[in-house]
Formats: sequence, C-alpha cells, structure tokens
Amino acid sequence: MLKNTVITEKKLKAIADMRMLDDTFMSAVFDGQIKETQLLLQIILNKNDIAVIKAEAQVYFSNIYGREIRLDILAEDKKGTIYNVEVQREKGQADPHRARFHGARVDSRLLKKGQKDFREIPDRYTIFITEDDMFNKGLPAYHSENTIAELNHTPLGDGSYIIYVNGQYRNLETPIGRLIHDFYCKKSTDILNPILRERVSHLKDTEGGQAEMCQIMDNIITEEKIDMAKNEIAYGELTLSQIARAFELPIAFVQELAKNVKTDAVIETV
Repeated sequence: MLKNTVITEKKLKAIADMRMLDDTFMSAVFDGQIKETQLLLQIILNKNDIAVIKAEAQVYFSNIYGREIRLDILAEDKKGTIYNVEVQREKGQADPHRARFHGARVDSRLLKKGQKDFREIPDRYTIFITEDDMFNKGLPAYHSENTIAELNHTPLGDGSYIIYVNGQYRNLETPIGRLIHDFYCKKSTDILNPILRERVSHLKDTEGGQAEMCQIMDNIITEEKIDMAKNEIAYGELTLSQIARAFELPIAFVQELAKNVKTDAVIETV
C-alpha cells in the first residue's frame, strides 16, 4: 500500500508527541533495526548474549478459524529463539489470556513443514510493556513460565515464557529503569541510551525520518480501513457496496477481499 506521502504540520505535531510507549512509534523505532531490538531484549531479559538476526514490526498472523492478530514486534536471535514484544497502554489489553493467545498464534507457525519432532519448536518469549504496573508490586518486570505444581513448581521446560515490563518503574540506577524512562520521552534529546536516541532523532528530527513516519501513519490508516472492511464482510450485515462506500475503498478491492474472508473470522486491530 505504498504511495507518495505528504508531510503536513498536523502530522509533524503528531510525530513530535509520539513516544516509544506508543505502539506505532515503537514499531517504527525497532522495525528492521537489529541493534536497537537486540538492546531492547538484552535489557528486558538481562542477557547480554542475545544476538538478534531479524526484527519485524506490524506482523500479521491470519487464522481462518478465529482472530487474526497484528504483532508490534517479532524478532529472532541466532539460537532461533522467537520474541514477540507488545506495548499495551491499558491493563485490560494486557490480560494473561491475551498473552496466552499471542503465544499460541506464534507457536502455530514455528514448527516447519517436514519437522516431525515437537522438540524442534524454538523457545518463545511473549513480552508486554505496560504503561501501568500490571501486578501492583513495584517490580521492574514479572516473569512467568509453565511449572509442575507437584514438583515444587519445577519448570516444565516447554520453552514458552511471558514477561510483563512495568512501565511505572523509575529507578534510573538500573538498565531497565533507564529503558522505561526512554520509552516515555517525546524529545530525542531526553533519551538516555545513545542507540535509541540516535534512532528516535532520525525519525523525529530529520526530513527523511519525518517522511518515513508520515508514510507509516498513512499506511496504518489504510490498513485499519482494510481491517474494518474485513470485519464487516465477516459479519455479513452490510452489502459489499455499502462497505466500499463506508471505508472509501474501491468496490473491486472489497470484492477481492470478500473472496478470502471467512464468515467466522474477526480481525484484532488493537
């Protein structure tokens, strides 16, 4: 859906107000950026040996039987470990059931065709960065993995992990506290980490970066229209012509969408 974009004062103001705590801007900061994503994961997991080889933002996972999801960041390291990082501004959007669903959707793609041994499924981390303290204990992060209750909660060893990062943690004496501080900064000059500061400065303070952000914003608007059109097609309450008019999409495009939308499919856009 790429097209020529126009830089306007309204868009520039929106860009100036963005923080890495906003999922759109976070995705722009880390999309395709190996060193930035590697830094993020090393700090959150407190592991300096994580070596990222791939980082993608706004990755869609379709599912003909239920919800389609859009992941903020999907990364992979040299060991094959998979990381899904999400920003969630509201506690209700970070419910553990959501983390379970995200993990299951990612897992469903990890065993490749021809692989017969389920032990070949790589480890997977689902990481939620939340604006509020999810569990109200004041800790910088909360780590969860499956355990065996009858064996003194010995780890099950299935390779699945869920981490909640507390967006209210403010100890600047710690790496994760400084990271969270940086996620709240609107101005690149306020960011403490030089790697993140440079990336944010490019997107906010240079003409090329601003054009990139404007293009991303335009694409998101278009993608959201398409997602909503898919939902209406799945619900079946409006005609295709009505859907095309409502979302300002070409009727031929909506007709093509309808060929690939199942009536029980609902797209998750939040």
